[in-house]
Amino acid sequence: MHNESHNTKEKTTLFGHIKHLFLSGLFTILPLAATIFFVQFMYNIFDRIIEPLRQLEPLFLQKIPGAEFVLVMLLIISVGILLKMFLANLLLSAIEKTIAKLPIIRVVYSSAKIVVDFFKLPDTKTTLSKKVVLIPYPKKGQYHLAFLLESAADTYEKVIPDNAREYPGERYCKVFMPNSPNPTSGYFFIMPEEDILPTDITFEEAVKALASCGLITPESLKKLP
Repeated sequence: MHNESHNTKEKTTLFGHIKHLFLSGLFTILPLAATIFFVQFMYNIFDRIIEPLRQLEPLFLQKIPGAEFVLVMLLIISVGILLKMFLANLLLSAIEKTIAKLPIIRVVYSSAKIVVDFFKLPDTKTTLSKKVVLIPYPKKGQYHLAFLLESAADTYEKVIPDNAREYPGERYCKVFMPNSPNPTSGYFFIMPEEDILPTDITFEEAVKALASCGLITPESLKKLP
């Protein structure tokens, strides 16, 4: 009986070690697999987009895998250099004016440009428009990270009837609540100021927390007493 109990215990211990090793390997591989899947997914999309460029390449470049990607990167860097040198501002302005005259395309372009500009690395001019706040969502008592845009006093607040307000003169603000793990998509809210809780979380910290589904904790929160 003693030997049987000892053997059972050894088997249980061995199984526990194997299980631990399996889970350790699995949780190490999963983030790498997810990253590879995402890179492959984006590569396939980008590859389809630049397919026409491959036909314009010289024959010797067509034989080099990924040569068109290098060309696109060099083109993007060149445009960045030109913009930095203020040589392409007039051309860009002319293109935007042309797009502004196209009925549907102007809506898509302007919306995409606003989102891209908002999520660019903030500078001293834009930091104030990227305040990170907490809002009650999906119900009171549960909170979600959001970005405070500006007051709605001169815009949307005017269409909110008095009987829909908790008290006369209630003030409202425009708020963008991003999704996880893609913070560039989300919901636009018109919210009472009283429901918005200010934080000291930086814009970059909020984006990292959202993109990691909360796994990355903002450093500013770790410093709180």
